[in-house]
Amino acid sequence: MNYKAVLFDFDGVIGMTMDDNFQAWAYALTTVEVSINKIDYFLLEGLSARNVAKKMLSDQFDDKAIDLVVKRKEKHYLTHHTFEFYPDAKALINYLKKKQIKLAVVSGASAERLKKTVSSTFLNKFDSIVTGDRGHASKPSPEPYLEASKELSISPEECLVIENAPLGIESAKKAGMTCIAIASTLENKYLSQADRIVKSIIKIREILEKGGLG
Repeated sequence: MNYKAVLFDFDGVIGMTMDDNFQAWAYALTTVEVSINKIDYFLLEGLSARNVAKKMLSDQFDDKAIDLVVKRKEKHYLTHHTFEFYPDAKALINYLKKKQIKLAVVSGASAERLKKTVSSTFLNKFDSIVTGDRGHASKPSPEPYLEASKELSISPEECLVIENAPLGIESAKKAGMTCIAIASTLENKYLSQADRIVKSIIKIREILEKGGLG
């Protein structure tokens, strides 16, 4: 294995959360008479919640209105979501832990949503957790992945990123990292900037065991 760290996006990679997030955004936006298309939202995945709201709302909405929509979205998600891990996600994470590979979550989600979605026992498996409310620029900026790299004390060139959305892939590549994309929520045509595209997370262990992409 040629990597010292593996950095995971959360929504659409570890957790089957994208549909619940979409429903929460759809509800929050209807309260201000704005509609949302699922693919358009999936293409924004990786942005912080506030930046998603800004993209979805026109210039006529001020900061107060944007914050209210975000609050409604987060409340709806936490009230109505039904969380499941993607098959084999936990198995891959446990495998990497046994190999003493450093692990990180790099997500546009807020720290509160992440902590209320999965257990602290699971989150404690990660050596770094970078969330969208930490004040850095959100994906596609390289800042979130570079921040995780710094916290792990691993150079970007020795990090492998697992993503499922174009903004996250762009962020990882700008950070100088190798990126595998999982076609879990979007078709391959949206993921073309990745170094490799796979259908499911189970393929990643196979790639790593063969020393691929290093």
